[in-house]
Amino acid sequence: MSQVKAFFSRMWDAIDSRISKPQVKREHLLLYLSLALIVLGSFILRILPIFSTDILLKGLDPWVQYRSAEYILENGLGNFLNWYDTTSWYPMGKEMGKSLYIIIPITAVIFYKIALLFGFSTSLLTVSYFVPAIFGAATILVIYKLGSVLHSKRTGVFAAFFLAMAEGFLSRTIVGFFDNECVGIFLMFLTFYFFVKALTKDSITNSILAGISLGGLSLTWGAYRYAYDLLAVYAVVMILMKKYSRRLLSSYSITILLGIIIGTLIPRNGVDFITGTEQLIPVLLIVLMLLITLYQELQKNISADRLKRITRYSGFGLIGGGIITVIVLYATGNIAPVALKFVRTIFPTLAESLPLVESVAENLTASWANIFFNIYIMVFLLPLGFYFCVKKPNEKTIFLLLMGLTGVYFGGSMVRLALIITPAAAVVAGYTLDEVIRPFALIFQERFTISRRKRRATKQIGRELIAVAYTFIAITLMLNVMFSVNMADMQYYFTHELTPRLTSNNEQFLAHDYQEAYEFLRLNVAPYQSGEKPPLVMSWWDYGYQIRVLGNCTTLVDNATINSTHIGMIGAMLIHNETSSVKIMKKYGVDYVLVLSPGVIGSPSNDISKSRWMMQIAQNYANDSLADLGITYENYYIEEADEGQTRGFQPAFWQSVVYKLCAFNLWADGTYGGQAQPVVQTWRYGELSDAPDVGLSDLHNFKLVFQSKFATLRIYEVIY
Repeated sequence: MSQVKAFFSRMWDAIDSRISKPQVKREHLLLYLSLALIVLGSFILRILPIFSTDILLKGLDPWVQYRSAEYILENGLGNFLNWYDTTSWYPMGKEMGKSLYIIIPITAVIFYKIALLFGFSTSLLTVSYFVPAIFGAATILVIYKLGSVLHSKRTGVFAAFFLAMAEGFLSRTIVGFFDNECVGIFLMFLTFYFFVKALTKDSITNSILAGISLGGLSLTWGAYRYAYDLLAVYAVVMILMKKYSRRLLSSYSITILLGIIIGTLIPRNGVDFITGTEQLIPVLLIVLMLLITLYQELQKNISADRLKRITRYSGFGLIGGGIITVIVLYATGNIAPVALKFVRTIFPTLAESLPLVESVAENLTASWANIFFNIYIMVFLLPLGFYFCVKKPNEKTIFLLLMGLTGVYFGGSMVRLALIITPAAAVVAGYTLDEVIRPFALIFQERFTISRRKRRATKQIGRELIAVAYTFIAITLMLNVMFSVNMADMQYYFTHELTPRLTSNNEQFLAHDYQEAYEFLRLNVAPYQSGEKPPLVMSWWDYGYQIRVLGNCTTLVDNATINSTHIGMIGAMLIHNETSSVKIMKKYGVDYVLVLSPGVIGSPSNDISKSRWMMQIAQNYANDSLADLGITYENYYIEEADEGQTRGFQPAFWQSVVYKLCAFNLWADGTYGGQAQPVVQTWRYGELSDAPDVGLSDLHNFKLVFQSKFATLRIYEVIY
């Protein structure tokens, strides 16, 4: 027994002697304490709405993610991948497992099962509600690591602080916004972190981790294209700047190839994912780098003249053969072209030719005011950060520069891509701030080494000036905090996009009109007997997910854009007059129509304001059978009037179904149904100032069966 004790004692002493005693420096302690407070504060900031509102998902798209998570939990992942939903996109239906990214619903199911494992009594909805905030805090840690590997830990802490407070990131990671972006942005910048670390450390392990992260991103979010293309652009720039290395070949090729292989694992991507243009270009760069490596090897063993001849002839042959191959593959459909929605982000001038894409507010081109609103103080730090990157070009700063510039470009080309510009801007801003305060810190610590010629000028920088510099930076950061907290406070009232904040006579009203409407659908419309046709509810495509999930009703469309012709048909039915519209509705078997009206509160977000998109989409995408019904934009709205014409809405629009159903019983004197209401503002102004009244005698084929408290949500039964 004593020998056994002696053996283990010797082993422990050997292990103990090889483990150095941890020594935590004071500056490291302060740094990690700051980081912990930033992450904790960011998480608290993101869960603030729970203290004033019910647990309910925010927005429109999160509802289909939650429905998918429910299906996976009840039926398993295998059944989900083969799930054909007949209650959406009636009568064709929709292949849910082949049309959705799977990581976000799987994440909710995993978190839910972990919560049950640890004894928490919760629901899948509650878990889904908190997922965005959890990944928002996790992304802040990733940004810290990315800033650290690109420059220093101080850069990482500053970057984490800026990202934690940025509105462009907060709005997509606040509780309730259960959509692809919250996990996707985490995986995207995790990919960048592992890639940069793999490149600088020449680490195969980090290259594999970068590839796994990129593959996970490919299963999560359509913006994976940005990650592939940024890495490809970085590789090209490094080659052009003659900074190519075998470390770049190793880290880049492992990351790209592993990401593509993993990306093929879901039906939405499939094997065609490999032949997508966004993936083929990065793969072709791997071939180019292999040729460069081969050229470098030949330089060592072949004379310069002979190598020049070989390079000339082989180069012409490879380029010509490559061009011919690409043309043939495109012509035969073996290479998938870039989707128009993503081409539009590269070339924003294509906006006018894509009305279906532009009808979504998130897809509009961002204004400078919008960019400033999303990144706030960082907008002033970006130019200086870009200057520092150009002044000190190396592997890290070039990547930082490209990430910042492309983030700004794409963030400006589309509002929804603020989620890309914000983390990139945070890292650049953190780098800028680190570079700005570094000389002051070194002077303060008396560690600043300069030439004798500049010593006299340095003596003029006293502690007072250093204190002023630090105070200015502190005030700047405090303004950032105040702005972000104010934005979070606004989320109390706009958490669900279902509770407009109304003010009249210093009183506040919270109108849960959406909840009332969907409850009516769920209780009074959705139930039907087995063997009967399920009630079909038609609406503009913005509300499809909520009608299906919250109202539990069959819909003609949902919020996806998988069939532009079908969406065009909906637009035609809403824009036509009653007689023409009801004929089409009868073919589809429409039973009810839901519209979003200005109501008695004059809500600016309504179907009248969206009607111009209905006109354009109906004109561009409705099938040929509607050509004889006269769907032309100019019949309903004229933007630039010629002589004898009137700009704005035309008389044909006042006869449209969408106008009549929205304006029904909303009189010009600001009353509803002839009775006074707490009207906040009227919707009859500008181009709608002369809009006619619509009474009971003006509706022949529609019967109002429900309207919410403020008449903003209305449901009509179709009478044939």
